[in-house]
Amino acid sequence: MSRSIAAAMLALSLSVADAQTILRISNLTVTEKERTKNGTDIMVDLKGAEGSERAVIYADQDFTLKAWVKVSTHNVKRSSIKSSAVNAIFELDLYVNGKKDGRRVEKIFYGEDERKAHIKETFNIKNGITMRMITVEYDAMVE
Repeated sequence: MSRSIAAAMLALSLSVADAQTILRISNLTVTEKERTKNGTDIMVDLKGAEGSERAVIYADQDFTLKAWVKVSTHNVKRSSIKSSAVNAIFELDLYVNGKKDGRRVEKIFYGEDERKAHIKETFNIKNGITMRMITVEYDAMVE
């Protein structure tokens, strides 16, 4: 019986030691011409302390916005500040009527900086001579 308790305690301590990283996306707005649509706040769980995940962050009948996020840390022997940095890469893909436009944003948070970023990207979707400009804006926080 003591072996099973010890095994359960070990499993519990290992699961607690493996940190979970969470990405929170809030204040999402999608603007096309004078029309602004608000999205819902979402939370994306990354597997482990470092990792990546894909998520649909906005969808309606006109378009879909998908995000891929990767969070990693640096390992720099010469600089303790750079070694403690957290790197967050955001890739945004906007799908409109079978067409896709993408953007990549990279943010680096040093030391004890608040791991929060405001991201604003403009997408250009061309259909013949018609050009649609769609602006996506949101706040992202890595916890």
